[in-house]
Amino acid sequence: EYLCHVYVRSDGLAGVVVADTEYPQRVCFTLLDKVLDEFSRQVSKIDWPSGSPATITYAALDDYLSKYQVEPWRP
Repeated sequence: EYLCHVYVRSDGLAGVVVADTEYPQRVCFTLLDKVLDEFSRQVSKIDWPSGSPATITYAALDDYLSKYQVEPWRP
């Protein structure tokens, strides 16, 4: 029913999208690429290994998730 899409970059940064089987794979990887690219520009690489939501602020994630979310079709 769901697929887990994983993208690991050569710099060690990784992202995961869990989506239903109807969500386009290409869109998942476009989202992952954009989020990881922007995150790597905003957050120092030194903070990646020890960072947590309490220590790293990345507000753009909510905007991306909202933009890429597909509302279920209702008749």
